Amino acid sequence: MNRLSDPYSTEDSLAGVRAGLDRCLAHAADPARLDTVTLGVSAWSVRDHLEHLFLADRHVLVWVVDALSRPNPEARAHLPHEIGVSLLAYGSIPRGRGPAPEFTRPAGLERADLQDGFRELRGLGARLALQAAELDACRHTQPHHVLGHFTPAEWLRFLHLHHRHHEAIIRDILAA
Repeated sequence: MNRLSDPYSTEDSLAGVRAGLDRCLAHAADPARLDTVTLGVSAWSVRDHLEHLFLADRHVLVWVVDALSRPNPEARAHLPHEIGVSLLAYGSIPRGRGPAPEFTRPAGLERADLQDGFRELRGLGARLALQAAELDACRHTQPHHVLGHFTPAEWLRFLHLHHRHHEAIIRDILAA
């Protein structure tokens, strides 16, 4: 189980991320709906939400793979902020105008580049699925720009919630 005592295991979080990547690929495969915007829901198009997810996922998953390749520290150096702990435990990211870091803001990736990127991330996810025990034991941390420092297992939990958050927005965009 994750160190934050939430009811989701690292395997659950990783399965959620992998399922989210599959849904992103399905959305990216539909060019007719990719540029749909519904301003009452979001200023971003479906493509923008997908690109944001891709950029965030790539940043985190590459870091997780790298963290697992380094010697594990004896102790965790940094913790999440209270809001980060609450968000991971609550299991949902509230809607609003949360600040996306600059490097995760959409810049207009082509559909084929999104598809290739999500396929590559699925490969990373498949590799990580074989390392659940190492993920749980890893005490390296990387900061979230608002929520504090997360371990690899906590980052996977965040990515799972992040996918669910943006997938709900995409559903609302397409339903309007």
